[in-house]
Amino acid sequence: MEENNNIFADTNFFVALYNLKDSQHKKAVLKRKQIQQAKPKIFISNFVFLEVVTILSQRAGKILSLKVGKSIIQDQRIEIIQIDKELNDLTWKIFQTIKRKNLSFVDASIIACMQVEGINKLLTFDEEDFSNLRKKYRFSFF
Repeated sequence: MEENNNIFADTNFFVALYNLKDSQHKKAVLKRKQIQQAKPKIFISNFVFLEVVTILSQRAGKILSLKVGKSIIQDQRIEIIQIDKELNDLTWKIFQTIKRKNLSFVDASIIACMQVEGINKLLTFDEEDFSNLRKKYRFSFF
């Protein structure tokens, strides 16, 4: 797979970054510093976006959720991939092969997006859950 500077960011990165009470907040701040140094293109999907704004709304309030959502939409470094029928079908195929119960349909969609877009770095705090998929789908953690 061709090496590039693109990363796919999981929901938990954004939730931890913007929710000061999140147990992973300090780790997310350190990751943001790494991102600022490496200057990668960041990809998320509309599924990840909906999880970010929903979870932040529930855990940290609607005002923060709206602020973060607007920030993500306006950030030129972030590209939101729309899950269409083709990506949804690929997600379903991947989801059916995943044995771990902790990996959701949205997690399977992350793998599908990475495959279609040629992204080989994943930013997630669920490395243990994704670890069994790294070799098969040829990605590393950011």
